[in-house]
Amino acid sequence: MSLNKPIQKQYFSISEVANMIGVNASLLRFWEKEFKQIKPKTNARGKRSYTTKDIEIVRSVYVLVKEQGFTLDGARKALKSRKGMGADVASEARAKAHASQKSLSESLDVKPKFSEASRLEAIKRLKKVRSVLLTFRAEIKG
Repeated sequence: MSLNKPIQKQYFSISEVANMIGVNASLLRFWEKEFKQIKPKTNARGKRSYTTKDIEIVRSVYVLVKEQGFTLDGARKALKSRKGMGADVASEARAKAHASQKSLSESLDVKPKFSEASRLEAIKRLKKVRSVLLTFRAEIKG
């Protein structure tokens, strides 16, 4: 075993998984009830710990339900029938998630493409709206 190898995380919290997939934690808890394949470990206090296998199943469910438009029942049947193909769906989901994450990070680095004139026009309009609102507030108080 090489000592230079970076330590890879084995367990992930529900919020980490939700951020990876791009959904709310409540949706993951719901999917746990709907799909018996999703079984994160829980401690005595009920805190969930997802393994990479659990995350791959969640990604598969996400691809089936959110991207391919399956109903929950249809996704359940698809997961059962795709036991051997589950890895394919998961790898496809992983590739899509990686691509969307990359495009999101690239889009965050890009500055908005507004001209200075349109920016100044927006500021002018906002100041006008502010003055109208301040007038209304003064009338209500007075």
